[in-house]
Amino acid sequence: MINNLRTFRLVCSEKDIPAVEELLRSQGFEFSPEPFYSMARRLEKEPFPLGDSLASRFGRIYIQDRSSMLPPLMLNPPKGAKVLDMCASPGSKTGILARLVGRDGFVLASEPSKDRLALLRQNLRRVQAINSATVSYESQKIPLPSNGWEYILLDPPCSGWGTINKNPKAMDLWSGEKTLPLIALQRQLLAKAFDLLTPGGNVVYSTCTTNVQENEEQTRFAVEELGFELVRLPHPEGFTIAEPLLPNMDGVLRVDGSGGGQGFYVCGLRKPGNAEPEYPETAPLPGQKLNLKKLDYPEAIDFSALPDGELYDFKGKAMFLNRHALNMLPPNIRWQGYPLGKISGNKFRPNPFARTLLPETPAESALVLENAEDLAKLFSGQSLTAPAKGKGPVGLYFKQLLLGFTGKKGSRFIWTEK
Repeated sequence: MINNLRTFRLVCSEKDIPAVEELLRSQGFEFSPEPFYSMARRLEKEPFPLGDSLASRFGRIYIQDRSSMLPPLMLNPPKGAKVLDMCASPGSKTGILARLVGRDGFVLASEPSKDRLALLRQNLRRVQAINSATVSYESQKIPLPSNGWEYILLDPPCSGWGTINKNPKAMDLWSGEKTLPLIALQRQLLAKAFDLLTPGGNVVYSTCTTNVQENEEQTRFAVEELGFELVRLPHPEGFTIAEPLLPNMDGVLRVDGSGGGQGFYVCGLRKPGNAEPEYPETAPLPGQKLNLKKLDYPEAIDFSALPDGELYDFKGKAMFLNRHALNMLPPNIRWQGYPLGKISGNKFRPNPFARTLLPETPAESALVLENAEDLAKLFSGQSLTAPAKGKGPVGLYFKQLLLGFTGKKGSRFIWTEK
């Protein structure tokens, strides 16, 4: 049984919720819905680590603290919006943003640490955030033009006092004068967010600390020193919200954690005015643009499932470049699109987990599994019987749920991650 409250979210469309939940229950997991987000679930029974479940391995769930889900939900960008996530790793909030903006939207995720950047990219691949791109800059210095973003999420480095249930030494490590560099950095990031926002644009500032200096005092700095307007945020159902520790803070969310989850602080800010975003001139890219008509690829692939953009070959890696990134990012910024597979000559081989390339309706050659036991066997290295005709890789589905691509050798289906 579970001693501490654990939560996760489903990574799928509304119509695929039953299939993902069935996949979890077939392996013995029990859970209940959370009231604040249709995709959030509270874990009630965990027969083995949830991260080892088939749903997790195929990126159809993401383990995430319930409070951590609030910042992107409070920013609430509409479908088709372009969003900047200034301090993105490990990508938990970035993944929610990518789902909220939908196929026609775009999320740019920034992370200065090379190790944390690798984790960010790994998690974005896991949830198939095809409408994202990544950069590695200190976000207070990121070379993006002013007034270019209508939505920004800023979840900066903080003292982490709200995570003491997981990190009991957080208050000892970050107390007194030790927090001063964090506070200074948070103010630099807020100032940069103000510069990058289009007039009329919105930013959500959040921390996982209970420290008033990093929370309400930063909100006051943003309003009184930078010129932001405070936005009243709605009270998320199922959370206990404490009173702000400073006056004139109506609408900020001080999540005290008593309802489960971490202590968190979330506030909404708006840049005064009203204007259209300003985009820079673009420049040619160093990679080679791929011509799909001349590309040799498995018949299971449906490139029309991709958003608007281009496919490029960067030293043998097939990268999808979102049209919004191509139009918005200046030539002096280094960025990476979304990896889909490998290129050798004119041959394209998809990443086994690249379900975004699958058609919603399985092709005749697809492997459609009706029970989790067969999926577990395949994933553990056992082969399954296949028709003698045709070759792989072929689409892999659990019922109608898209999972990825599996190999085929002779009359056997085989799973390989190479």
